Amino acid sequence: MSGNPETPSGRGVERLLKMSPVVSTASSASLKPPDVAAPSLAGLAVRVPTPDDLTEEDLLRRFHELRREQGTTRERAAGESLELGDNVKLNVVGYCDGALIPFSARFGLTTELAPIQALPGFCEAVAEGGKVGESMQIALELPADYPVESLQGKPARFLVDILAAEQVTLPPENAPSFLEQLGMGASLDEVMHNIREELEDELAAQLWVQARDMVLDELAQRAPVELPRALVDEELRRRWVQAEGQSMVEHNFDVEEQQEALRGWLTDPTTRADAERRLHIGIVLKAVTEAEKLQLTPEKLEQLIRDHAEPFGFTAEDVHAALRESPETTRHLVELGWYLLAVEHVMNKAKVTFEGAEQG
Repeated sequence: MSGNPETPSGRGVERLLKMSPVVSTASSASLKPPDVAAPSLAGLAVRVPTPDDLTEEDLLRRFHELRREQGTTRERAAGESLELGDNVKLNVVGYCDGALIPFSARFGLTTELAPIQALPGFCEAVAEGGKVGESMQIALELPADYPVESLQGKPARFLVDILAAEQVTLPPENAPSFLEQLGMGASLDEVMHNIREELEDELAAQLWVQARDMVLDELAQRAPVELPRALVDEELRRRWVQAEGQSMVEHNFDVEEQQEALRGWLTDPTTRADAERRLHIGIVLKAVTEAEKLQLTPEKLEQLIRDHAEPFGFTAEDVHAALRESPETTRHLVELGWYLLAVEHVMNKAKVTFEGAEQG
């Protein structure tokens, strides 16, 4: 891709392309996905369960995020100590049983330095002993619910480079200037009410995403396919390169450690199942586009990409430019367009019911 990934449109293109299982099926010209007969779309129906109610914690978390957005920041100097609540930029790599922990390599990670449920004690240790521009080691016991099952409850060691940090000063909760900047009400009660409404709207949007996923899973069940192991491996390698591999090369990790990291992706059951699901859906949707004789005109392509690019801050001009950015980018966006067209067609045929509400 020739576009600059640091620009908003460059980031948007990359994030859009990661949405499409169809792109995955073309990850290697030497690996041909298996053929499958297009399933019938008749009687395609799903019932979406009622989501959990919003909690007080959900509201307070969003309010905290909004306060941070309106807070004032000061860049910490080299050698300055960190504090919980700082914005930090880190390189992180974890080891357990003498090997690199799968999915632990993160480079240029930017985050609030605050306790995280998935790794208790990590951010607290960074805040206690970390200084800007320095490196540190953190010894932790991985929690009993750690995502990699084989490592649950085991001692681990994390190497952390602290690249940069900002001190964040939050505005007082009830300050009139803060509430005015926030633009969500003249009082704290009003703000919390509007936050609840905003989160409920997001929850409704997530229900439609869940409905789409359920429809696609039902469609895939109607067209069983045996995926070659090599095809799944190639998809996992592609994901690993995007998430870790390229950065590991840039940070001079040796080949053995790169292979360790990749092996973690190839052997993790949850990650493998997700890759298989995405490939399966992509193959079935491709069969649907052919069987239903769907047509992707240039105008329809731009409309589909634009509609799905809006959450990423894309404008119509950005979409028009991205489609002409380079042959590779154009090819991937056309593949994404076919995927979006097929999903749109399938969802128009499906009956979606939401529990506790009238038919969607």
